[in-house]
Amino acid sequence: MAKVAKERTKSTLMGIKGMSLHLRPREMIVYVFYDIEEDRIRTRVANACKDYGLERIQFSGFLGMLSRNKREEFYLRLTRTLGKKAGRILLQPVCDKDFKDSQEIINIAEDENATEGE
Repeated sequence: MAKVAKERTKSTLMGIKGMSLHLRPREMIVYVFYDIEEDRIRTRVANACKDYGLERIQFSGFLGMLSRNKREEFYLRLTRTLGKKAGRILLQPVCDKDFKDSQEIINIAEDENATEGE
């Protein structure tokens, strides 16, 4: 358990710029954020994000790279998954230049760092 906590803390400290994002031709970085009330639908959306190779960056946020065709396909899947249930999903493509200019603030609670000394 302590090893998992250490790895999670290290990846959290690295932030999104420490992620392994390798742009391939015709791909863009894509953020996906969602606010969905129903647990079952929220889990399906998270699984869809993982199926498309996106990495979780927040509880309800993912980041990865998709081509325009994959983004459209992914959008249709998310639309079907949400259906008429209450919720909101944002797919936001970001160009490489803007991603490199992003800024991030990361604060780790003291009790999360307690495992580092073990």
